[in-house]
Amino acid sequence: MRSSKLKKGNSWNKVLGKVGLTLKEARELQRKLASQVIEKDQFEKIENICGLDVSYYKDTGIACGVVLNCEDMRVLEERVAYKEVSFPYIPTLLSFRETPLILEVAKSLKSKVDLFMVDSNGRLHPYLLGAASHFGVLMDKSTIGVAKTLLCGEVQPKKTEERYSYVMLNGKAVGAAVTTRLGAKPVYVSVGHKISLKTAIETVLETSKLRIPEPIRRADHLSKMCKKDLRNKHIN
Repeated sequence: MRSSKLKKGNSWNKVLGKVGLTLKEARELQRKLASQVIEKDQFEKIENICGLDVSYYKDTGIACGVVLNCEDMRVLEERVAYKEVSFPYIPTLLSFRETPLILEVAKSLKSKVDLFMVDSNGRLHPYLLGAASHFGVLMDKSTIGVAKTLLCGEVQPKKTEERYSYVMLNGKAVGAAVTTRLGAKPVYVSVGHKISLKTAIETVLETSKLRIPEPIRRADHLSKMCKKDLRNKHIN
């Protein structure tokens, strides 16, 4: 755990009161959902992957889903969902803010999706339930979390021949720092749901042309374009 910001219980309760939830209730739900996460491969093969990303413009959340064919990274479908966000931004409770958004866009997809890749953490989280795991359990789908920065845990020394090193938290490997491109900063990969950490790492490496794996990179690009369009509409 890297930040002292993770211990503001009293002030959090005041903020959470606006959405009718206490910090204790949020933590209990996190523990319940975290206990349901499956860290084993639960699929025969992966043909299509959907990248999920969220941007914000004022009080509007912009969730984007982009479905890619695994063989050639061809875009099969793009979906966007706009939703007013009422849940406050609180570190370690980000999944409560973003999961409703990505659930909405995921449920609107017409394509068959074998695996979801979320721009967030999964098991790599102080309470083992980042947005990728929260979403994966509620959606009951195989899910990988990919974050751009390290939220918690300690990165282990990397062996020279490997492109990843495990991230440990309380004596357990909860994720991996994965170098997808020579010379680039790592991304932090973790199990969301119904997939092993080994397969999650391999999938991220296989789907990365640049630093960020293609499903998330495409979803991130779409969300930024939608945010720009929304901002321009308000300005004009």
